[in-house]
Amino acid sequence: MNQKVPKIIGEFQTIPDNLPADGQLKLIFQPIDMTTYWRRCGLTANFVAGFYSYCYEASDTKANSLSTIINELLENASKFSKAREGRIQIELKHYGNLLKVDVSNIASRNLRESFEAFVTKLQAENVEELYFSTLETKEDGDTKSGLGLLMMLKDYPVRFGYSFNEIDADTHEITVRAIINVEEI
Repeated sequence: MNQKVPKIIGEFQTIPDNLPADGQLKLIFQPIDMTTYWRRCGLTANFVAGFYSYCYEASDTKANSLSTIINELLENASKFSKAREGRIQIELKHYGNLLKVDVSNIASRNLRESFEAFVTKLQAENVEELYFSTLETKEDGDTKSGLGLLMMLKDYPVRFGYSFNEIDADTHEITVRAIINVEEI
């Protein structure tokens, strides 16, 4: 079987994967678990933020900011996954003041292509302008506007990278990597 090379966009390789971490946490879910019981995204994000707040002199504001970022990543992975055939994996590694958050999910080809086009657009455009134009044109009930990711880019000091890996013709693994300097949030 030919293993395809993942397509990388953004700051995915800022922290090399082989760099030893000061600590790590990994959780795996089925998307159906998260979408059926939507509050699980928030509960998981609060748990992870609380878990890592002990690694840093974190105020409630920092823990809340970290929880918001993780929650948004989990919600997106849950919404845009193959419900029963997929999995969502969240892996966190901390390196001093940096926290690397990888959220991976399994998506269809159409979802992959749509998201890949969106993040490619993010690389080329002004995030603040794109945020406000999306806000103005977003229709009620639109869950695919990208507004959550735009909000994180606009409001939080987070650097993002994206990996797109084709498993087969209609099965793709997408990893969103957030690099967070905990001192800055």
